[in-house]
Amino acid sequence: MTQESLQELAALVTDSLRQIEETLSPDERIHIYVPVGVVRKVSNLLPEYFFVSDYTVRRNICYGVEALDFYRWIINRFKLYGPVAGYLYKTGIILIDAIVEAVTRDFLDQKGVTPAKKHSSNIRKLEQCGIPLSLCKRIGALHERRANIHLHLVTDIEATKYYLEDWNRSIKCLHSIKETFPRIIHNI
Repeated sequence: MTQESLQELAALVTDSLRQIEETLSPDERIHIYVPVGVVRKVSNLLPEYFFVSDYTVRRNICYGVEALDFYRWIINRFKLYGPVAGYLYKTGIILIDAIVEAVTRDFLDQKGVTPAKKHSSNIRKLEQCGIPLSLCKRIGALHERRANIHLHLVTDIEATKYYLEDWNRSIKCLHSIKETFPRIIHNI
């Protein structure tokens, strides 16, 4: 399919969605299905997190990654702007940090280090376990970026504080963890 054909199809989908929204009242429900393959199955994700020893944690991580797949689809297929885009990025960053927190706790357990209650404390323990300082700093920066999770503690207007670059940096951090942690756990 040519780029021009794709643009025409996207315009048709956009117009169809607009028509649906104009026709239905806000309380009426109609379901539009997410295309098959947009969200990977847990069975396909589990091998990516083979290094997480706790099976329940590993599965829960995969459920979170499924949500990230959906967010990625929304980000890549819908024209988002302003606070809506920013808050979608923020939501993804918070979820990525939760996944990283779970992976970090499991990693520390496997290395015989007792995890602390606070994720920030566990991040400081990672370098002692062989995680490169550069990755520890990126994990710390991710955690700091999600620090505004508690809206009642945010002291300024957040409408446009989160950007696609923040989302991409967070995803890259998670990928680096998936490459680095197994090598250190298994001495590969």
